[in-house]
Amino acid sequence: MSNVRDIIIESASRANVCSRKRALPEDIFQGMLNLFNGVMQEMSNKDYITAYQDEVDFHPTKEKILVGKDAETDDVIATKIQMPKKALYRTNGMLDWIPMEFEAYERFYSCTYSDYIVSWKPSGEAEWTIMFKPRFIKPTNYEVKLIFNTVMEFKDDDVINLPVPYVELITRELAYKAAVKWPRADEAKKNSLREEADSLARDLKAANASNKIITREGVGGESYMGALMSGSFVSARWC
Repeated sequence: MSNVRDIIIESASRANVCSRKRALPEDIFQGMLNLFNGVMQEMSNKDYITAYQDEVDFHPTKEKILVGKDAETDDVIATKIQMPKKALYRTNGMLDWIPMEFEAYERFYSCTYSDYIVSWKPSGEAEWTIMFKPRFIKPTNYEVKLIFNTVMEFKDDDVINLPVPYVELITRELAYKAAVKWPRADEAKKNSLREEADSLARDLKAANASNKIITREGVGGESYMGALMSGSFVSARWC
């Protein structure tokens, strides 16, 4: 396992910012730590990394629900929410969760869509408005599960407990960003760093697509079909 500082030092070396034999200047280290957190957020948003996700369950009682960290103004508390990824629902007494289809805000109010769709839009820093159809709210007391990416706030001594290929992808992405921010490598080197990161990303994406293990056992309480539709079996296999 690697910690954040190890990854930063390796990335700085690959980008010709600072060799491994020298101590990384503090200002550059802090700059690379900011880049590191940005890379981790990008990886999470692209679904390369699902280890840094969380969830919250709630019963929506109105069409627009505020989800965030402020207990005084938000309807549902999710202190580390960065971006919603998926919503599911179930009725009272049901064990399985049913995925809800996401529709963009500008299409959400169209009458052509069913009552079982969801939309969201940012309402502030770490705050989101989650929108439901009126007929989804009124008939029964549905329970909703919102899965979201968490805010990345790593410190230098935090351990990154991920499989080796994903740590390598993070290292390559960080090396490229460092080479752009501190241009001590020529264009050929920067292009090589970019291609190395893109190549590994493609390999991991292909591996995820070809190594999906589907069984009849539930994943996190989901049924076989629920896991298939939500894609949770992929996360369970790789994270």
